[in-house]
Amino acid sequence: MALASYAQSKSESHTQPPEVKRTVDALVGHWSFKGSDAEPGAKEPLSVSMEIDCRLAVLGAAVTCILRGNVTNSGPIEAAAIVGYDPDEQIVHGMEISSTGEYHDHKGKWKGEMIVFEPLVYMSAGKKCTETFTLSFPSVATFTLNSVTERLRAYRRSDWPMSKPRSNVVSE
Repeated sequence: MALASYAQSKSESHTQPPEVKRTVDALVGHWSFKGSDAEPGAKEPLSVSMEIDCRLAVLGAAVTCILRGNVTNSGPIEAAAIVGYDPDEQIVHGMEISSTGEYHDHKGKWKGEMIVFEPLVYMSAGKKCTETFTLSFPSVATFTLNSVTERLRAYRRSDWPMSKPRSNVVSE
């Protein structure tokens, strides 16, 4: 599939559309965060700490991200993701596989300085879940992931502010 359109794309300008560059530039780099994850029925939110490395991929059309962290009382967690903007459909795709056994294919749109993703319905441990989330980008060195997952009418809320170390900030 990809090879069939290679010749056509090669003959066209290889300049990325602005939304592709905007999406890649917003996420590329090393991110650190400490946040919370409020599980249904828990007396208090769990603390989460994570390091995320997002690197250019697909000749600058996307980023691949490796997420490594720790959740209080649960231990280590890892995930891999690829994120990119599809100029034909005009949506951001965020595909992720995690060590928790979840496989996600999120689709969202830029709205101002945030990406708002459509609700994603998926199965986890045999139970239907619905996740909605946004990524907001208040500055070049920060972004916040806000997520709400509904499972059997109970809600898990995550609020994860992320920042880049000063030496890793790419200015325009």
